[in-house]
Formats: sequence, C-alpha cells, structure tokens
Amino acid sequence: MKQEINLAQYAAQMGFEVEPKKSTSNSISMRYGTSDKIVISKQNGTWVYFSVYDNDDNGTIIDFIHNRTKKSLFEIAGELQVLLDGKPHMPELPLYSKGIEEKQYNPERIIRMFNNCVVVKTHRYLTSRRITANTLQSTRFRNRIYQDSYANAVFPHEQSGRVCGLELRNIGVKLFVRGSRKTAWRSNILPDDSKIVIAESPMDAMSYHELYPDANAFYVATSGGLSPEQVTVLQKYITTNSTITSVLLITDNDSGGDKLTDKLIKSLDEIKFTGLINRHSPPNKGDDWNDVLQTREIK
Repeated sequence: MKQEINLAQYAAQMGFEVEPKKSTSNSISMRYGTSDKIVISKQNGTWVYFSVYDNDDNGTIIDFIHNRTKKSLFEIAGELQVLLDGKPHMPELPLYSKGIEEKQYNPERIIRMFNNCVVVKTHRYLTSRRITANTLQSTRFRNRIYQDSYANAVFPHEQSGRVCGLELRNIGVKLFVRGSRKTAWRSNILPDDSKIVIAESPMDAMSYHELYPDANAFYVATSGGLSPEQVTVLQKYITTNSTITSVLLITDNDSGGDKLTDKLIKSLDEIKFTGLINRHSPPNKGDDWNDVLQTREIK
C-alpha cells in the first residue's frame, strides 16, 4: 500500500493541488488552500511526505490519512485495499508525479565535488550578508566554510566524521548538491566548549556569533526541518562531548522556529540531558538572526 498507491494522486483526490513551480523531479509540492501544504517524495520505494507547517506531520500515506481524517488503522487499510484493487479511479496528475525519481545518496560524487572545493578566507556573498572575514578565519569557523568552482559558499554536512552532503549558498542559490545526505553543518569544536548553539542554518549560526560571540560555544545547523537521522546526529554531538553543560536554541521567530524548538527539546529529553536549555530568537516576528545582523547599526 505504501509503495504502490501514488500518494500525490491520493492527495489530489482529497483536494490538494500540485504547485508545479515548487516541484522537482524528486519531490512534489502540493497545497490545500492556505491551511495545508505538503512535499511528497520517495524513500526506498515508499511514498512519503512532510508538512511544511507542522514538523510532526510526516510519514507514509497511512500517516497522511490518519493526520487529516483521524480514521482508525483498520478503516485506512480497508480504504487503501479498495484503491489497490483499482476502484475508484484516482485523478490524473502531471507525468512527473507518476515517475518521480527517488533521491539517491551518492557518497562518491559528494566526496569528489568536496575535494574540488577550497577553504574561504572571505566570500563576496557572505560579506554581502555581513559575515566578516574575521569570523570566517576565526578559530571557531576556520576550515568549515568552502567555495566551489562556481563561487558558491559551501557548507559540508558530515556523518561519522565523513563529508556526506554539500549545502550551497549564493545570490539566488539555496540548495543541496544532488546526491547529498542532509545531517548537520557544524563549526569547529574546541576542548573547553561548554555550550552547543543549535541554529536553523549556517548563516544564522555565523550571524549569531557576529552578534553574541562566545568563546566556549560551538555551533550546529539543521538546515531546515529535523529528520530522525538528524536528531541522532545532534544527540551524538552532545553525548560524545562531556564538557557540554548547556544548549542554546537560536531558532527563527516564526511558527517553523517554534515547532523546530519543540522537536529539539523533545530530542534532548530522549537522551536525558540535564544541563541548561534556553531559546534565544530574534525580537521581531518572522526574523532570523541574519535579518538581525543586517539591520544592526555599524559602529
């Protein structure tokens, strides 16, 4: 059921509409009025989705139906069996929703591309966002930000000490290199660090450092939402660094930041973290920390 029933077609049957400009060969963006928006893709042959508005609303077609109808598992299974039998006929969608390509992790490609990147000492785009050369060359961030052959700023994601994903930022560029696995980007971790600062993006992390430098804090960025794999990565940063006594969440001042904060706190509860947990978000609604940095008066 989870593999054979096209989740995009089912969502269309419920009234969701495809957003062609925000869909790709790997994912389908669908909206239900202004109240619900989801992104659909495939993982290991299974149709999966996540809600743009609710970090806890994700999973397979079964989760999708349950979270919107509150039907029991028995009722959902019965309904899906009818669809598997070919009745009723579900609405037609653009061809790419039928032949959607599953994202494939390509470690060889990522390592090959990463080996062609160079460490940045300064970067035009980052400078335009008021990230200074002093920050890029500091002990905290040195060798953690790179540049590719197209002059994009490159933020490597790691798994078990190995680069597994490349996040690119530039004017008009905000993406992961094809073949990447998203885990987390981090700054350098120093021996006397007692605090981990968790941001939504590397840009937010560096902006916060510009505004509130802390010699004993290292930074980690989730680069958007939080997958179960990312939760494990973040938990490991804390459990393997015994000097960490506090966690600071610098999430955006919006509903997405609120939901991410709740999820991060839950992940800290799971490892029974007993240290101090605080949240420091920008004062103005809708802002992230780079917004704050760019509006700060230059002394």
